[in-house]
Amino acid sequence: MLVQEYFKTRKVLIEEALETYLPPSDLYPENLHSAMRYAVFSGGKRLRPILFFAAYEMLLGKKNINRLERLLPVACALEMVHTASLIHDDLPSVDNSEERRGQPSCHIKFGEATAILAGDALLTKAFEVLTEIRNRKIALDCIQILTRAISTRGMIGGQAVDILSVKKKINLNTLRYIHLKKTGALLQAAMELACAANEAEENITITLGNFALNLGLAYQIVDDILDEVGSFDILGKEPGEDNRNNKATYSNLMGLEKSKKTAEKLLRDSYNLIKNMNNNDILVEFINMIKDRLP
Repeated sequence: MLVQEYFKTRKVLIEEALETYLPPSDLYPENLHSAMRYAVFSGGKRLRPILFFAAYEMLLGKKNINRLERLLPVACALEMVHTASLIHDDLPSVDNSEERRGQPSCHIKFGEATAILAGDALLTKAFEVLTEIRNRKIALDCIQILTRAISTRGMIGGQAVDILSVKKKINLNTLRYIHLKKTGALLQAAMELACAANEAEENITITLGNFALNLGLAYQIVDDILDEVGSFDILGKEPGEDNRNNKATYSNLMGLEKSKKTAEKLLRDSYNLIKNMNNNDILVEFINMIKDRLP
């Protein structure tokens, strides 16, 4: 199967499931449900749930879209959590971003209070959806993995340190911590969720988790570089946002050239972790997608 076809078919599957899981926009309270759907269906590429599917099918040993139906709650939960994090990240009290994916941010469209509630609602909806997994052990494992990824030890913790670091001089270790938690934790969760669904051995789970962390850190470094030298067309928002918000980035701590070399090394490390795994073509494509974003 062509890589492009793989991404297209899995994305359609996820979109249809999200459409089913999310409350309709005309259901009371309409404003809240409209905000949830606006944020979820604003042009996201569904990379985290597709990454989850790719790892699962790699471990399964074959690509079979029919085998993914029972895992749709996991894929949709990942996307809901990711979307919630973007809504909250864009808020005036956090990154103060007025645009997301080339459109007004959720709080610009619906107001700050409704945006906060929409993010909260998507987080809680994610766990409601996970309870629909028929295998109780796998369901519990998935809930545990995702809660850990979101927690103060994961995504929320990274966001907290990011906020505390604004207008402060921080070192690379602190910046690395922020990125590994804010971006890496949910990617790592996608790998761990795939392993849980396959009941994979611990060493496989650790290896794929490290693959995802390297991938996430590389993605964030490239994002930092693009924020400095990229364009609106590439970012879906005005570049230079981090500098305007007085936030530390790899490019202003290390310089553009060293940042680029660091990202390239992380991508090589990611590849080396999975190069000997069978059916790894989609995971390799994730590496190539980040590599292709490097200016």
